[in-house]
Amino acid sequence: MDRKQYNRWMKCLAGGFAITAVLLAACVFFMTDDWKIASLMFGGSLVFCFLGYLIHYLDDRYITGVIGDLSVLMDLLVELEEKEVFPEFEDTILSKLQNKVIKLVRILKNKNQQAQQEHENIKQLVSDLSHQLKTPISNLKVYSRFLQDPSLPEETRKEYIEVISISVDRLYFLTENMIKISRLESGLIQLKPQNQSVGETVLKALKDIYPKAKEKQVEIRYQEKSDLVLCHDRNWTAEAVYNLLDNAVKYGDKGSQITVSVRKLGMFAEISVEDENGTIPETERSKIFMRFYRGNHSRNQEGVGVGLYLTRQIAVKQGGYVNLKASKKGNIFSVFLYCSGK
Repeated sequence: MDRKQYNRWMKCLAGGFAITAVLLAACVFFMTDDWKIASLMFGGSLVFCFLGYLIHYLDDRYITGVIGDLSVLMDLLVELEEKEVFPEFEDTILSKLQNKVIKLVRILKNKNQQAQQEHENIKQLVSDLSHQLKTPISNLKVYSRFLQDPSLPEETRKEYIEVISISVDRLYFLTENMIKISRLESGLIQLKPQNQSVGETVLKALKDIYPKAKEKQVEIRYQEKSDLVLCHDRNWTAEAVYNLLDNAVKYGDKGSQITVSVRKLGMFAEISVEDENGTIPETERSKIFMRFYRGNHSRNQEGVGVGLYLTRQIAVKQGGYVNLKASKKGNIFSVFLYCSGK
């Protein structure tokens, strides 16, 4: 039943009461032949009808007001504004409904902010990728054209082929790491944490980096100060540690030393990689884990600046964080993983 039908029925009911009052008064008059009693009966019936109409009128005004307030509340929901329409501290259905609407507004605002942030991240990612892809693609285009010259000396040809090979390796490294990052950030890859030895995870990363370290004659020392069993994803955590080791080897001098250690610090397990590559300036330490960031000390080395960013993402996905501090001869990069009270 809509509002119009409700009002129509109430008017019919009021009319019925009035007619009944007249008929009842007439019956009493004819039966008793006493006009005073009949008048009192008629007057009482009219008062009763008036009270019923008054109650209906007030009820109609109240419902109309509530509907108006609900309309305002819905407008606030559409505009995502947090504003009180009904008294907050009253224990009524309307106040409870208002609280739920305010919660919904906050959820929608948070979703909008997340969507906006994701949009900005995509724009930044496209911009960063364009910048990173420009140099290797340009090299491939230019040097491929040079190689088409049949009179090109063999020595120069080998040099150009080497440049092309480096550009291809850079493109491969960039695309491979960007795929890993995008899968982590979008949730396409879910980490599978299990209770397992942190030391064995670190050893997995050490085995992967060993050929590069041996080729560059960089010594790696491993110190496990405690045998930690921690709930973590072995493959991704090993990837995070490998990225730290890869940076330490890449920027390390021949005969330098890298120290890897594992220890428990309160509620966290720390996996640290200490190098002898010179201290990174304090002004760069807050930026070093940003995507595509490369410090001044790394300008002469091949790289695209995604390894440390990926390490941070892996740590954060497991409830941990990363840290960088200076040492006597270089830097200490650390991955902290939450111990879950174990």
